[in-house]
Amino acid sequence: MVDKHMENMNIIRHSHRVDPRSRLPVELFTEIIAEATKDPRWSLRGCIDRILPLTLVSRHWQSAILSASHLWSTIVLDKNVSELQRKLIVVLHLSGSTPIALHIHCSFALWEDVEPLLQPQRARITSLTLWRSSLSPFDTPILPVILQRLGCLPQLESFQCDLWHVERVDDPIVSAVNSFLLKHPHIKRVSGIWLTRDILDSSVTRGLRSCQTALEPHSILQDLEMAPNLEEMKFKPDMWLWLLGDPYHKEPMTTYIPKSPLKWRSYSHFGRISPDILNSLSNTVTTLSLHICTCNFLPLCSTFHNFLALETLEMTLLIGWRHNFTRPPVSFPSPCQTVRRLTLCFDVEPMESPTDWEFPHSDIVHHVFGSIETLDLSPQDCIPIQWDLITRDGFQKLKELVLRFSWYSVDPPASFQLPSTLKCLDIHGSFDLSRLQSSSVERLDIEKLIKVDLAAWPNINRLSIPALTPKLYWPRSPLQNLSNIHLNATNHSYWDCATHFCRDLALYPDAIPRLQALSLYRSPEWDILFILLERYNFRMTANNERISRLTIGNAPLSLLKPLQDLCAGKFTERPSDYELSWIGNIDIIRDQSLPGCLRCHKLLLFCHEPPCSPSASDEPLYISGIFGHHVDEDDNIPKYPDNSQDVLLEWEHREEAWEDLRRLSRLKSCRDVGQNRVLISDTSISYLAAEESTDA
Repeated sequence: MVDKHMENMNIIRHSHRVDPRSRLPVELFTEIIAEATKDPRWSLRGCIDRILPLTLVSRHWQSAILSASHLWSTIVLDKNVSELQRKLIVVLHLSGSTPIALHIHCSFALWEDVEPLLQPQRARITSLTLWRSSLSPFDTPILPVILQRLGCLPQLESFQCDLWHVERVDDPIVSAVNSFLLKHPHIKRVSGIWLTRDILDSSVTRGLRSCQTALEPHSILQDLEMAPNLEEMKFKPDMWLWLLGDPYHKEPMTTYIPKSPLKWRSYSHFGRISPDILNSLSNTVTTLSLHICTCNFLPLCSTFHNFLALETLEMTLLIGWRHNFTRPPVSFPSPCQTVRRLTLCFDVEPMESPTDWEFPHSDIVHHVFGSIETLDLSPQDCIPIQWDLITRDGFQKLKELVLRFSWYSVDPPASFQLPSTLKCLDIHGSFDLSRLQSSSVERLDIEKLIKVDLAAWPNINRLSIPALTPKLYWPRSPLQNLSNIHLNATNHSYWDCATHFCRDLALYPDAIPRLQALSLYRSPEWDILFILLERYNFRMTANNERISRLTIGNAPLSLLKPLQDLCAGKFTERPSDYELSWIGNIDIIRDQSLPGCLRCHKLLLFCHEPPCSPSASDEPLYISGIFGHHVDEDDNIPKYPDNSQDVLLEWEHREEAWEDLRRLSRLKSCRDVGQNRVLISDTSISYLAAEESTDA
């Protein structure tokens, strides 16, 4: 003990020697801080909520961070940030005279609170971003007012917005944004706007980087040559396609042949497209999205071999009585060797129900795009999956397959087999996965409720399944390669599925002997989780891995260190199973003088939600008594088992009794559930936002 104490004292005494601030130049240190404090939602450097805690590390850190004005130059008006007005005062003071990047993501009421602080700083604003959430239908009428109050920003160099969701070019948002841009003729970068004739005839065109337009592309191609920096272009009619006189068959206007190849890297087009535009893009475009009728499919296939940089191709084929495939006797087009990702979406006209429709050109797709590595099939409405496109020998290099099932799905043929080169299978929609199997798939991602037989996928190393999967069939032989399991987020269910999964894994740990990373959509019951980690990580069998990376929801601070020790394979002192269970804390749960929702009480977390008056709507949805055990508020709580094996086996009975406790005068859950997550590894503990990925 004395040696351990002296070792810790030496570490503390010489901590300045390993402080990165003492070894790095200030410029490099602040650059690392800027990258490390990015907001995961917007990918913006200098998130104030992440920078402020770092000023408490040491006086050296505090001095370096507070003196770096560029760390405080990004202002995000986020409706979800607490005490925004106070934080804005801090940012404006610490940024000094540094140019400001302003990101508006707030309501009009919040804007009125911060506007007096921003008006004196208008000359410092060099970048303005309007996030899509600030352009929601609820805030649409006030956006023109915000832009009008901002007026002319003399130093504005960059303007970015998200108008891709606006359906009509005469929308008030489009008019307000374009009027604002016309006040800044020397702007250098403009992204995400609707391109109209008034913008096209102004000097703003030179700053265009990305835009969409309802103007006929063939008629404005000459004008677009005045936009040398344009990289992303989208032609989108401003009304429903079938109300435009069938633009898929509409002949293009008089074409203009560009004087030099266009430098667009991304292009999206609705309707019939001229070959001149495709030829002008053949050297630079990397992402091409086309919405065409089925009769234009074959002519387009003969042009794709000319593209030298095309990597991602997305095609939506419209099916209907006016859009039928024509298959004249033609030879196979030349193969396209550059495309790596292909997305085929089959859409249908209104009043059509082609439930028996079949895609007749699978062989041509296999010939032209035989070198693709990712295939995404997305049928819409009542169109079934085209299984002929996924034949075993169709694509020789296919590694990733994404299937998005519509509400009308047809089972694969009895002889169907997945490609032998397939490594990743991603399924969206309800489907009986027991009809498919593969020994080559290493990653299996499932979004919705399906049946899963793990024995049919013996070589998977990553499994992502929904929390409400009806049945997970544990294989008789161990899955030797499975090392990562991710339980997807889901809505509230009758059963605590995270705990159910941990219970099953604790009962059958040898079914997955090499599990290293476990990610749960929310925290399970603590007694079950601790039993799982102890049983799994301290097995006495050879060649077994331990769970060294655990991602869960919020957890009490007192449990983080014991959980980390278990992930590191160390024996640790912890509360007993009874103390970790909700039965051991039932008196606190029933005490109506204490705040908290039922979910937080079950997880031993503090919660501000006050007790509420019971109502008829609070009656439990789950009908108790399935297991012959019914518990009312005044009845006795089930006796907690004496050993861990019985704790696992009798969990269903305790869960049924918990469902009856919902009749108490407490909310079922609070707003904080699922907002944050904790990543516990054998070396560190970190908190993650809900949007951050938890993949190992």
